[in-house]
Amino acid sequence: MKKFLINILLIIGIPFVLIFSLYWITDPFKINKPFSLDYYSDVNRDYLSTELFFLQNPKYHYNSFVFGSSRCSGINTYTWKYLLNKNTHQKDTVSQFLFQAWSETIGGINQKIEYLDKNNIPVNNALILIDVVAAFRKNPVDVLGIKHYKLSGQSKILYQKLFIQSYMSSPSEILASIKNMFKPKPIYQLDTVSNDWIKDNKYNFMTEPVRDSTLNKSKFGNRPLEKQFAKKTITTEYFNILKNIKNIFDKHQTNYKIILTPTYDQIHINNEDLKILEQIFGADNVFNFSGKNYITEDKYNFMDIEHFDLIVGWWILNKIYGDFQTHSPSF
Repeated sequence: MKKFLINILLIIGIPFVLIFSLYWITDPFKINKPFSLDYYSDVNRDYLSTELFFLQNPKYHYNSFVFGSSRCSGINTYTWKYLLNKNTHQKDTVSQFLFQAWSETIGGINQKIEYLDKNNIPVNNALILIDVVAAFRKNPVDVLGIKHYKLSGQSKILYQKLFIQSYMSSPSEILASIKNMFKPKPIYQLDTVSNDWIKDNKYNFMTEPVRDSTLNKSKFGNRPLEKQFAKKTITTEYFNILKNIKNIFDKHQTNYKIILTPTYDQIHINNEDLKILEQIFGADNVFNFSGKNYITEDKYNFMDIEHFDLIVGWWILNKIYGDFQTHSPSF
């Protein structure tokens, strides 16, 4: 019986040890070794943004932040910095950082703002981009969206456990990690100072972007002709989170703007939710680009069905701060 149990343990244990060793050696999510500019992954954008912030803040002393989901990729933070320095009263030179996460929630944004506040990091300026459908929900707990353990308060062991489980449950992930060991290191487009998703943003921030009219839009699909409104999503829990964000902004005397992002599906924010946002942050600070409008009617304003293009980010920033000569529409 004893020998039988030992054999069972060997049968189960040896594959586990082998797979775990592969996980640790290949490090598919780039979270096992210390973060560096030469060694990172974009699988979990929250981890990448947070670790980049920890690495670079001692040098660049960030004081202005853009918060939101992958749709923040349509905002050129260097354009934002220029407009802030030129058109608003700034007590310090703007040093901006895109604190982005895939599928970001208002809870995730709150965690980041609370971290900045607790660590006495100034928040002179802030943009919050809100997805009217996805922002007001629980924080995701998959490898793409789980929040950095230093922001969420989760233990590093439990954080790591999720990635290990995901790796071990996916034969394709295991095979891919082995193949990637023999491939050249990928070339990322990330700006490692501002965290802009496109590193060339720093060079083109004063030029209106050109839409890519060559993209295949045939799979975008049609939208309903009538207006579509989102369900009410700001419950008491999220109302309190929003109030907490506002209180921190008041403490830091933050110059803030709330942007309801344009989406290809043209879903308009629930009117009650819009009133709550305007009540908390002030109507002058809430900019609603959701629903049917000039931006969302034109499919060439989107790089795909989930994300607006840089030209739209340009229009939005100029709508809010106004400066450049632009062909932006009137809303």
